[in-house]
Amino acid sequence: MSISKVRAVVSTNWLRDQLVSNVRKQAPRNLRILDTSFTLDREVDTYTECYQKGHIPQSVHFSLFKCVESTPHILVNLPDENCFTDYVQSLGVWSDTHVIAVDRYGPISSFKTWWLFRAFGHKNISVLDGGLNKWMEDGYEITTEEPEIERSDFVGKLNPRFVKSYADVMGIVASRNVQLVDSRPKTHPSIVDHPDGGVIPESKHVSFPDLFADDGTLKPEPELQTMFDEAGVNLNKPMVATCLRGLTACSVIAAAHVLGKEDVPLYVVS
Repeated sequence: MSISKVRAVVSTNWLRDQLVSNVRKQAPRNLRILDTSFTLDREVDTYTECYQKGHIPQSVHFSLFKCVESTPHILVNLPDENCFTDYVQSLGVWSDTHVIAVDRYGPISSFKTWWLFRAFGHKNISVLDGGLNKWMEDGYEITTEEPEIERSDFVGKLNPRFVKSYADVMGIVASRNVQLVDSRPKTHPSIVDHPDGGVIPESKHVSFPDLFADDGTLKPEPELQTMFDEAGVNLNKPMVATCLRGLTACSVIAAAHVLGKEDVPLYVVS
């Protein structure tokens, strides 16, 4: 799969076919599977609690908390550029490596990883549709073996077009020249119950949970298009995705990408 044609999501069948063609212990340079298993509790070691207990063959552990300084409002902040570069080099991701992001607790971490790599210049990345649960439901192998990895020469640089600041969003609210798309359902507790909750004025809602079918896979394109249409979102016009922690909005960005809307920015201090 060429970089220019890389899909936002790939199927479990597709990934299995890639693995069948490679039986070496050393993970191939052109494919890197990242187990992005994640919890909101930073104290949980997902390497030992998740990855070491079983993962897709040839995959390596990836932590969204690595290189990140959390704040009370931004749990998964943007990583330090130099630290992120060194970390991704250790994972063996080269410029031509097709990265596959996998999760096991739902799609939040894999789509955040998808957005993160793209924001730092690596657009050759896809999400495993349905994650580890779909992989196991389809009867495919998991392992506790860890592959050998060759360190890469990756260099990450944040593209400022992928992020919007508080000041940027306040400017959008004042000018109303860009659509703000909130990934939270309108009934989310942070909107209706929290004393400091609510929504950014003029926001439209494309509910993150509704993007996915019961098996955790992304819904077909016609259904995704209907969701944006019913929310009043015009994908031919500029938009910014928002949420509570800068996590679930990445799935909305990916859904828009599937429908042909490239590089929607994320409000990183939602």
